[in-house]
Amino acid sequence: MTVFSPQLVLLELQDDGLKGQSHTAVRPGPVTINSPLPPETCKAGMPLELEALGDLIGDLLVRDNLINAYVLASLPPRASQWRVLEWPSADPVPENPLAAMRTLDLPLNLPYDLADACLDVQPLPGHPKRLLLAATPRKLVEAWQGVFDFAGVKLDRLSPAQTCLLAGLTPELTGLEASELVAIIAPGEESSNLLLLRGNVPVFEKTLPSEPEQMAAEFDRCIAFYRRQDPACRGLKVFLTRPWDHAELLVPPGIPTPVEAFCGGYGSVVLQGLASPLVAA
Repeated sequence: MTVFSPQLVLLELQDDGLKGQSHTAVRPGPVTINSPLPPETCKAGMPLELEALGDLIGDLLVRDNLINAYVLASLPPRASQWRVLEWPSADPVPENPLAAMRTLDLPLNLPYDLADACLDVQPLPGHPKRLLLAATPRKLVEAWQGVFDFAGVKLDRLSPAQTCLLAGLTPELTGLEASELVAIIAPGEESSNLLLLRGNVPVFEKTLPSEPEQMAAEFDRCIAFYRRQDPACRGLKVFLTRPWDHAELLVPPGIPTPVEAFCGGYGSVVLQGLASPLVAA
């Protein structure tokens, strides 16, 4: 259960940077943290320079007079593997399926044992027997906890970016037809990420180059590839997780202009989702 403080900090962790803002019980503050990270500081979601990262985070929060706030942080996207699961029992999904997940022999195809992972399980709206599982290596989670220990701050939540992303997109995904194809693009400095949903169910994910024309070409190839695998899907809606100056390159003929999928003063969709009550503590 989240401890609600008069002041929270939302912090989005990336391999190449940090983005964050304060948050009260009712509204987000301005984005005051937007700090790039040197190469090899964090790789594939794993912090490599724990003390240096902790010092940086602590210094930024001291600068913004937020050192005593509770920190809600999202893990870098590459830190976690995620799977869409069909609940195998004829019984309804339990209110807390997390414990049951560890006893079920499901074909997750994770690159590590389930016993060595921290798990986050969320229901998929509109699909009573489907769950979104995000699994993160325990040693990676412990490394980030060490970073925040060095920072000298109160870490209240450390959530998978994927869980935050879908929570932040809930208003846009509500009411979609099951056959509708949705592309979510997260532009980055070093690499970018594409997530495809069919309705509101994740079906495909790929890292894209960040050079605009290369990204657009790879995006077109990914859409064509998925349509060949699933010819019954219809339409295409494109969402950006942050402002991007080259959005017009991602507009195939007949497709509406990509929409920036966040609002209300949040610095990104992930930060918006991180503040959502849909994201478990």
